[in-house]
Amino acid sequence: MVGGSGIAIYLIESPHDDAQITNLIDAFWWASATVTTVGYGDVVPVTEAGRLLGIGLMFVGIAIIGTFISAFGAMLIGSRLKKHESVESSTKALIIKKIREIENLEKHEVELLISMVKDLHDEVKISRSKNDK
Repeated sequence: MVGGSGIAIYLIESPHDDAQITNLIDAFWWASATVTTVGYGDVVPVTEAGRLLGIGLMFVGIAIIGTFISAFGAMLIGSRLKKHESVESSTKALIIKKIREIENLEKHEVELLISMVKDLHDEVKISRSKNDK
C-alpha cells in the first residue's frame, strides 16, 4: 500500500512546479505518514490528483487501523471467555462427580455442593442477563 501510493504520488506530484514531493524518499515518507494517520504535514500534495490520492489513502489507513484494533480486541475477549468457560466446565464436572457420590458425602460436603450449585446458577443468570442486553 505504502509502496504503490508512494510511487503514484511521486509520479503525480513531481512534475508540478510547486511540488513538495520531488523524490521517492519524500513520496514514501508522505505515504507512510498518511496511511498511519500521523500526518505530519511537512510534505503535502499540491495537485488535485495528489490530494485525492491522499484522501483515499487516509480512508485506507483508518480501515487498516480499525481492523487491527478490532482483531486485537476480539482476541482479548476470546481468551477471557475461554478462561471463564474452563472454570465453569471444571465446576460443573466437580458438581457432577459429587452428585454421583452423594450417598458417601459428609454433611459439610453436601453443604459445599449446594453452595457451588447456587454460585454456578447465579453466574449463569448473570451471564444470560448480560447477553440479553
